[in-house]
Amino acid sequence: MVNIKALMQALDGGYVARPEEMLRYFLSEIMELWGMKPWNPAPSKLKQQVVDAIGEYDRALSAHPAFYDLLGPLYMELANQGGRAKLGQFFTPWSIAAMMAAMQSPPASSEDERLLTAIDPACGSGVMMLALCSQVLMDHGPAALQSWSVSGIDLDPICSRMMAVQLIANCAHHQLKLGEIAVYEGNALGSPSDLSVVAHATATRETKVLPAEHPIRKQMALDAAKPHFEQLKLFAA
Repeated sequence: MVNIKALMQALDGGYVARPEEMLRYFLSEIMELWGMKPWNPAPSKLKQQVVDAIGEYDRALSAHPAFYDLLGPLYMELANQGGRAKLGQFFTPWSIAAMMAAMQSPPASSEDERLLTAIDPACGSGVMMLALCSQVLMDHGPAALQSWSVSGIDLDPICSRMMAVQLIANCAHHQLKLGEIAVYEGNALGSPSDLSVVAHATATRETKVLPAEHPIRKQMALDAAKPHFEQLKLFAA
């Protein structure tokens, strides 16, 4: 069971900031520490509290296996504590995501040495891609992660940034390398121009991939997402 009590307490904004605001500040501050452009900078009066929360997140990463979904449960707990108007989503539980990843038996590498690809067109906290990475790590070891490109798309700017933060933070904290991480904010049923890049990182300079901002690359992400929605249509029917 994920233990996020200390992180929850660290992100308690009281009467100063609502739960969704604290989560935005938290995600923004982490990404700024990595050199990414500012998104929702914390006001000066909350800056130290947000920094302390990042310290608690780092400790939580140490207490859990690599790629464990920590921010999904955090998001839903914050929603339960007064943030439901802004944080009204529910994500796949880790146990189910892990079971689905295990059933897929992800391979260690491709036959043509290209990156294996996986995408979640409604990524939420990134739990499905986290579970996939966890399974690859368990089945094939750290080196196999460099054969994978994982992508996510979400309309919700908080969700897209949760996936980006979780994947990058796990790689950094556990000293692991993924072949590629690409996360977009936007509508997976829309056009390439609807997608904005939240994060894009590759394991090595030798990994030859199109920039995430490239229209062709965005179209590739949308094309890869279409089968997921087709499966949902069949299930709904």
